Amino acid sequence: MNMDHHPSTRTLRNLVPKEVWAEVTRRPTGFRPPGLTLLEQGTAGTGAFALISGMVKVIRKDRDGRQRLLAFRGPGEILGEMALQHGGERLADVRTMSRCRVVWIPAGDFHRLVQQHDLAYSLAVLASSRLREQTEMYDGATHQRLAMALLRLVDISEGVRSFSLTHQELAQHIGAGRNSVSEGLRVLGPGKVRLGKGRISVTSVEGLRKALADAGP
Repeated sequence: MNMDHHPSTRTLRNLVPKEVWAEVTRRPTGFRPPGLTLLEQGTAGTGAFALISGMVKVIRKDRDGRQRLLAFRGPGEILGEMALQHGGERLADVRTMSRCRVVWIPAGDFHRLVQQHDLAYSLAVLASSRLREQTEMYDGATHQRLAMALLRLVDISEGVRSFSLTHQELAQHIGAGRNSVSEGLRVLGPGKVRLGKGRISVTSVEGLRKALADAGP
């Protein structure tokens, strides 16, 4: 893997002017506890969430029953907008990883905001960024893919370094076997990543960046 930059994920908040994001989120806010399904795969798109604080994971169940952890999302994200743009059902679950502060935007309000502020281009850039993110997640050795995933988690969480994640979830996310993930975490070592019961903590951001840049097994 040839990575000369720190992996970053774009959000709608950093793609639009501050006043536009302020208007998007100028609605009653609510808090959701960890482990809650905000949006459910297969249901109709009746609105979208703007994520003010906290983290969520995007999970899809395939037809054969296998589960894939597609992405993590943090503050500044819009969640569930794809079903609104294409008029179809939701393609994945969105579940809270931590206590989240969210704003619910009904479908009619969402479409009005898109037209009023010409958000079509920003939403297209956001979709392209997400596609690139998923493509990059399968590039490189297992320990490098783990480093990429963990750096993105730190990035989207705005500095949080400890996450409620299991080996199995990381395996689903980077497209590797659980044993390969365990070996990849061993290669990274406690100087970069520390493991706990159901938690993974980043101990060196610079170390993970170096793991991305270095050629190796």
